[in-house]
Amino acid sequence: MRPLRSGAAALALSISLAPAAAARPLRAVGSITLSQTGGVGQVEVRNRVAAVNQRDDGVVALVDVQNPARPKVLARFDAAEEGGHAGTGGTPYDGDLAFSSDGNFLFYARQTSDYSEEGLHVLDVSDPAAPREVFYQPQGGMLRLAYHDDGDAEWVVTLDAIAGLVVSRFERTTGATVPVHVDALPALKVGGPASAGIAIEEDEDRTLMYVTTGRTGLQVFDFTNPLMPEEIGSWPQIGLADIEVVREGKRRLVYAATEYWFDRTSNNVPPEVVVLDATDVGDIRRVGTLSLGRPAAPETRVQGIDAAGKLLYVAHSSEGVVVFDRRRGRVVTRHQASGGKNENAGVPGAPYALDAEVYGRLLYTTDGATGRLTILRR
Repeated sequence: MRPLRSGAAALALSISLAPAAAARPLRAVGSITLSQTGGVGQVEVRNRVAAVNQRDDGVVALVDVQNPARPKVLARFDAAEEGGHAGTGGTPYDGDLAFSSDGNFLFYARQTSDYSEEGLHVLDVSDPAAPREVFYQPQGGMLRLAYHDDGDAEWVVTLDAIAGLVVSRFERTTGATVPVHVDALPALKVGGPASAGIAIEEDEDRTLMYVTTGRTGLQVFDFTNPLMPEEIGSWPQIGLADIEVVREGKRRLVYAATEYWFDRTSNNVPPEVVVLDATDVGDIRRVGTLSLGRPAAPETRVQGIDAAGKLLYVAHSSEGVVVFDRRRGRVVTRHQASGGKNENAGVPGAPYALDAEVYGRLLYTTDGATGRLTILRR
């Protein structure tokens, strides 16, 4: 999960969907097809290298993005062939990625259609052209993960369909991740795409961890001692997935995409980003909604989100990347990718935006149908 962003002003309590003046348009500066047979999902960028999950292939691609106009694949890691740990009963389905703070390690949570298989792969990517697996932690069907460096130790948090919430200490000298805390209840609280999210932030004299799952809504933990996370706040309405936390002065806002795996009622609710005021984590309140007003359907779902300044970048499936002015609740620009669907891509329609990652002046977005990574100038 990306580090916390800061802003300058507070969000109005009333959010309008009125048209806004056009912002600087998103301009595609480069793209690359990473999968000829399926789609691509999560993307993380560090040190001019993009790690992209080829979700239908069970593969991570490491892409040189130093020249965004000409991205090129440096190497790929195939968990089944190179790691030798992939199970035999399930096909590749999804997963998540996170770099270490220095970019020398990549954590890859691989998910298959059989949630009792697979786990966490730790890759040494100090030479991104030659990734090397240094550790494997078997752990069911992981969907989300987050990395945190507190200055004294490094931690990896995973959300898993079987094990639940697992906190592991990362041992840099060996590459091992050592589980130190498990919260398994409620069972099966993470079940598939867009059903969970994790964000970790430093908050003055403590560390906070925000967790969303299909069965628990939003939970806020005091993560100052990762060995014993303590829940200190919650918003109990289920149906939240990927999240971004933004600090604006003394105010703390949580932007949470609606999920559609566990909360079947959300199938009848337009996909949206829920805005929560978590300034007082003991009294979290809903203060707004960012929505296109589209009807709920498999082809119109909110996927990955990222925040930068006053803007929120939303990978909105068949709508492409939609950019909201967070403070005014208005769409300011959008970008729709092109290309046809790969035959084995596990999503409906084409194109189908699955993630949005801001890194400097660039926006990286992936497509679950076409298998393309697109780099946009903001």
